[in-house]
Amino acid sequence: MNLPVFDIFRPKQWYKNLLIFIPIVGSLNISDTNSIFLSLVGFGILCMSSSGTYILNDLIDSKKDSLHPRKKNRPIPSGKITRNQAIILITTLLVISEIFAILLNVQFFILNSILIASMIIYSIKIKNIFLMDVFSIAINYVFRAMSGAYLIDVKISPWLIIGIFLLALLLAFGKRKNELMFLDKSLLEFRHVLKQYSQKILNYAIIITATAVILVYSIYAINGPEQIGDWRLIITIPVAFFILISYLTKLFSGKNEGKELDDLLISDKKLLLSILSYVVLTIILIYLIPPNIFNW
Repeated sequence: MNLPVFDIFRPKQWYKNLLIFIPIVGSLNISDTNSIFLSLVGFGILCMSSSGTYILNDLIDSKKDSLHPRKKNRPIPSGKITRNQAIILITTLLVISEIFAILLNVQFFILNSILIASMIIYSIKIKNIFLMDVFSIAINYVFRAMSGAYLIDVKISPWLIIGIFLLALLLAFGKRKNELMFLDKSLLEFRHVLKQYSQKILNYAIIITATAVILVYSIYAINGPEQIGDWRLIITIPVAFFILISYLTKLFSGKNEGKELDDLLISDKKLLLSILSYVVLTIILIYLIPPNIFNW
């Protein structure tokens, strides 16, 4: 399969499924081979589920996309993949993902099924409903993180769940703002939901959500994951705040030129380095610092 056709699987969107690894890091199980194996297989399953629903979305929008100046070159609208081939791909990916999911864990199977159903409903209806579109996207991020917890049978902090939801909501609002700023006005006919948003509404939503993100993360960092038992993660708050401000600066200045998050990370080395620094710092604090050293 050549690369243009491979794009139908949306591999650039697979980074969202990395959320499945959050529970394994926070629960101090990163050195447990069984947990690593389960999380890696779970990541593959989520990628199959995501790709299946992305193809379904492209299939639903294929007639409309064929008139779109950019999307008309996608595999289905361009005719590189027929509708029947797309249906076969969708069925194969979703069925295989469900079979592997139930073999791993019944709870993981249920969450994977919920995620698939949620993404299908989004593609069919919710993506065209004001506000519900972004909230649906954010909830799906939470399902990904929770599936990782159920997969290795660990608890996940309610504050972390809320934080993931709010961060995903912030990114979704940011995406809508980008689309309004950089999408050609003539293309709004292809995105009816965008007509219901305005820059003013999105600016308020982004500021409120960003404030909530840093507040909830601070509470989580101060309390710390249950397995750690102290507040060492408070050291990561300035780094998290720097990343958030850097993203917002890009967003409000318009310097991201309408790029999706994956493209933004590739092009903005400072933002990417900041995120990698946060990840490394968090792992060092969790795994290399002696227990209860911050219980002052």
